[in-house]
Amino acid sequence: MKKAAIAFVALPLLCMGAGYGAGLALAPAPAPEDLAEKSPPEADKAQSDKAAHGPEDGAASKDAVAEEHAAQDAPPAELDRYMLAQDRKIVRVGQMTIPVEKTNSISYVVADFALKLESLELAERYRRVEDATRLRDSLLQAMNLAAESAVLRGVAIDSDALSQLLRDLISRDHSGIDDVLFVSLYKQDVARL
Repeated sequence: MKKAAIAFVALPLLCMGAGYGAGLALAPAPAPEDLAEKSPPEADKAQSDKAAHGPEDGAASKDAVAEEHAAQDAPPAELDRYMLAQDRKIVRVGQMTIPVEKTNSISYVVADFALKLESLELAERYRRVEDATRLRDSLLQAMNLAAESAVLRGVAIDSDALSQLLRDLISRDHSGIDDVLFVSLYKQDVARL
């Protein structure tokens, strides 16, 4: 009976302690940036002395610290998806795969769409499920019509011409669309057997 109690109580406690110790031993070392943020008490005292001696010095140091934090928190400029998410007039439609049949091959065009609208009210309207579904269906019809045209049948896809064609086709049914944007657009050719 005592052996069973030891097994049910002591063994889990022992394993938890071993796991905690292993986690501490295997944890990565703190980054140098983290160590730089934690300033020693002398540096804090020096900063408070600067703020006490002159308001311009304290204001300048606060501005420098604020600019440094803003530079660290700012996202890199090359993130298109982040910029896309920031513009509230842009509505993401989603990804579609459209087959383009040719005589010797089938090309699969995979496109991730977003639409730039004229106003925020239209953007909110097209974000609703009912209108978004209608818009997606219209976009799929337009892509199928584009698959029959020369825009998607070439070796390379002219994204500007395709965007203009889709905008013209969708604008018949849906008003207020400024531009059709491609978050990603690529094509894969598969030979027919």
